[in-house]
Amino acid sequence: MNTRFPIFIRYLSTIAATVLVISLTSCSSSSNIPSETNYYLLNNQQTTQTAVNISKTVAVKVLALPTYLHQPHLVMQLNKHQLHYARSDMWAEPLQVGFTKALLSDLNQNNNGIEYVTDEFQPDKQSATKVIVRVDYFHPSSASKVTLSGVFWRENIDKKIMERQAFSFELLLNEDGYTHAIAQMRQLVSMMSESILLMSD
Repeated sequence: MNTRFPIFIRYLSTIAATVLVISLTSCSSSSNIPSETNYYLLNNQQTTQTAVNISKTVAVKVLALPTYLHQPHLVMQLNKHQLHYARSDMWAEPLQVGFTKALLSDLNQNNNGIEYVTDEFQPDKQSATKVIVRVDYFHPSSASKVTLSGVFWRENIDKKIMERQAFSFELLLNEDGYTHAIAQMRQLVSMMSESILLMSD
């Protein structure tokens, strides 16, 4: 009995050492996972300037964004057919919501007596115009630029297309990081809003 006891102890110590190694390995692998998540807002303007003398109300509807933008992680285009999703950089709100807020903010700051509202807010019956926006691409790329493209059009009260215009805007990325990329993406929305205002004149 005395000779078998030390063998049993050695057996237990071997198992304990194995468990310890496995635990340390799992801890080291989990340390590769980012411990901090960064959240970003596309629209950073908290107040919207409305027209003093509103003569017309126009509803703006942003159609559902492409499927690859229907998730919270920021996306970057690596090449023509490959996208990369950030692990620790995410939108603080759905991109379509942020895009709509940014667009309405720009339109209402630069209008000529026109109040632009979301499609959910039903304008008065005298307003026969609606602006529909379809976004096809909206993201940064590894080629150091951000892209916004798609098409928008005006509809009358009978839902007949009055005017249709494709748009495609690009800006260079002069700094690294998503913070600068999102600032440039926000600028692209402003550029598109100017095109909508020109069409409305």
